Amino acid sequence: MRMPDGVTSTIVLVPDSLKSYWLEGGPGTLLSTPDFSANLLVPSGAAKSSSAAAAWKYTLSDSRVGNLRFEPEAIPGIIIPKELWLNPANHTYDGDGHVDSIPLGFSFNFYGNTYDKVNVYANGFLQFGAPQTDPAGAGFFKGAFIASAALPNNIVAFAWTDWSPQLVDGGVRFETRGTAPNRRFLLQFNNVPEYSSKGTAPGLLMMQLVLEEGTNVITIYTNVLKITISGQRITQGIENADGTQAVVDSVFNPLNGVTSARVANFFSLTNDVVRFTPPRPPVVTVVPKDTTVATAPPATTAQRQALGVLPALGSCVAAFSPTGATATDDVGVVSLVGVRSDDPTLALDAPYPKGVTTITWTATDTDGMTASETQTVTVVDKENPWISAPADASADNDPHLPSAVVAVGSAQSADNCPGVKVSSARSDDPTLALDAPYKVGLTTITWTATDGSGNSASATQSVKVRDVEAPSLTVPLNITVSATSPSGAVVNYQLFATDNVAVTSLSCTKLSGATFPIGPTSVRCTAADAAGNSTVGTFDVMVYDAPTQMQNLLKYVRGLGMQEGTTNPLVNQLLAAYDDASYDHGCKKMSDFINMVGKKDSGIPPGSASYMTSQATQICAVMACPTARAKPQFPGSNGTSF
Repeated sequence: MRMPDGVTSTIVLVPDSLKSYWLEGGPGTLLSTPDFSANLLVPSGAAKSSSAAAAWKYTLSDSRVGNLRFEPEAIPGIIIPKELWLNPANHTYDGDGHVDSIPLGFSFNFYGNTYDKVNVYANGFLQFGAPQTDPAGAGFFKGAFIASAALPNNIVAFAWTDWSPQLVDGGVRFETRGTAPNRRFLLQFNNVPEYSSKGTAPGLLMMQLVLEEGTNVITIYTNVLKITISGQRITQGIENADGTQAVVDSVFNPLNGVTSARVANFFSLTNDVVRFTPPRPPVVTVVPKDTTVATAPPATTAQRQALGVLPALGSCVAAFSPTGATATDDVGVVSLVGVRSDDPTLALDAPYPKGVTTITWTATDTDGMTASETQTVTVVDKENPWISAPADASADNDPHLPSAVVAVGSAQSADNCPGVKVSSARSDDPTLALDAPYKVGLTTITWTATDGSGNSASATQSVKVRDVEAPSLTVPLNITVSATSPSGAVVNYQLFATDNVAVTSLSCTKLSGATFPIGPTSVRCTAADAAGNSTVGTFDVMVYDAPTQMQNLLKYVRGLGMQEGTTNPLVNQLLAAYDDASYDHGCKKMSDFINMVGKKDSGIPPGSASYMTSQATQICAVMACPTARAKPQFPGSNGTSF
């Protein structure tokens, strides 16, 4: 495994003469060890930090008491190269340094502060936060007293004394193992010798430090800790960031029967286990975790009448009194307080607004440690809005149009919660604006009030447009036709009718294409629309009888201006037929007229002979005469027929 990115090293050059002054001045005697009780050492008169760390009281356990067993893990895989402990100028170990910003791989809480990197010092301790330098320039080569404001602080001293890791390949190793949320950071000093060791059995450190994710437990497994320089001192324990708190174990000297603290002391360890367990915060339990309540319902009818409040509307809040929050702790709970997210100053049983309100329950124990749990109160609005549509509207159609512009007004709405919106839709076309013309007939407007929660209510309004405009009708002028049979004549005519909406019926007393009788006929026509409006028009049809047609034919013949020899015979035949239009005489004379036209053809203008023949034939038909035919003419003197 390779070193992670971002790891740096610092070399502290400490002259050997300085170390010799302290270490070779004789065995020396221990300074008085501060009193300790329950493995918690705080110097007399020291003020506790105002930070969260002041509440952290670690519990110490070791392999001598309890069931801790010496069970270190396999050797870590990442080696801190020994070159990082060497003087870069000459590659010799002239001082006491540290390797910084080694990633833990997870967040670790130490005395109430959270870290994700550590600094490892050659002289047997691990430090959190910004790297610290010995102000005396001595590189922290001698284990000192803790707790103390003197540097270093914020440390885990697993074997704080003067070591030489540069002398061993793979002497310092680390690794992060496991998976979240139960990872472990391992740091191991592997057969690291004591600085300037004396005697045939050199001083040696074989130790594994374990930091646990989640529990924040610190465990030191010491396989071998031995120093030979009697002037040296060892410290093993933990200390907070400002040096006001520390926890250390004790060591028993079997030679003199004295138990003393592992602080600036001279001792050795074999297969020793020390564990520092941080305090546990309270446990907050909220039942139910999440609650949903509805907004307050409307007042009763009697209540509304008494208050003069109409329409019936509820409120946009809900009454709720949270219960069921409890807290437990291993030392004792001092307080359990709930704070609302909508307004921290409001009482917990004050009405809750629509939406989600989070109550944060915080428990504080006698150590000052806190823990929080949240509870949500969701207020839902299930109440439909109130809406009243405008009064129904009606209007006459606009002139010559099938519609009318109608002012329909506006709907009124109200809701228990603000933000209600009103929309409208027309039954004839939902896309049309309300001020667009309304067609003749009935249109329904649906007014809908919708609130912010999606609740809705609807009301309808009717808009009636009356068609009061009658159709326009054009009838023909009076018609005169000649009868074509004794029954009269077929008469065709055209009518023109229009309406602002539509003409639904058009009728006449005598339809076009019918046979009209001889004589005058009055025709009455009616155009009507669906609304019952109607228009009447009349005209007369005159069907000429046979005598009248004879008179007309006489005028025609006389009007041609032919020679008397041609005109007179023709006129005489017509006059004879007119004077006695009885069946026998009249038919015979009209037949004679047709024959005379044939005889006088040469004196008749082109086309007139055929016209006179057709008119005479029609008169014969009206008189119900046998079919009249012109007799064939044979050439002879003076064109006389034989």
